[in-house]
Amino acid sequence: MHFKKLAAILLSTSALAACGGAEQSADADEAVTLSNDAPQVAFTPGGDGGVAGKPTGPVTVAYRIIGQPVVGQPIAIELQLISALGTQPINVGYRINDATAMQLAESQPPFMTVSPSAADDAMTHQVTIVPLREGRLYLNVSASVDTSDGSISTVTAIPIQVGEGGRDALENGTLDTDENGEAIRSLPAND
Repeated sequence: MHFKKLAAILLSTSALAACGGAEQSADADEAVTLSNDAPQVAFTPGGDGGVAGKPTGPVTVAYRIIGQPVVGQPIAIELQLISALGTQPINVGYRINDATAMQLAESQPPFMTVSPSAADDAMTHQVTIVPLREGRLYLNVSASVDTSDGSISTVTAIPIQVGEGGRDALENGTLDTDENGEAIRSLPAND
């Protein structure tokens, strides 16, 4: 039943994309909520958040960071995986692009396979990382499903803010307006 509903949604999404797209959903940035008897837990949607008209991957990855990230201390990230392909096993991998900024906890494997149950639409599990510096860090989570036509996957970058400040935006050139009143940025020529 759930698979038929997801197939219909994916088919309508593909049709909208083929017709030139659709307007962005106003609630695309709302949190995905886990539904069970436990207290409701809000997750932040990963990727495009399921915006209508955009193609989506086989697995939706939502996340929530448990606690406040602190340099040198392990922090858990709870992941919620929702598969569009039913109960097929999902291969989950974790990648950190800058090993000087963050690392997986010593006990955290970089890859694992999880199997959704037929009773649950979503499954959750945790990944533990250790921030090594302050700033905005990213954990890349890949989720792939093997099918008869090959492997299909979804990759989501999870932003993790460690410490108070982020990166300061550096502005280049001078901000001006043209004769039509539109903003333009003038960049100096290099000598």
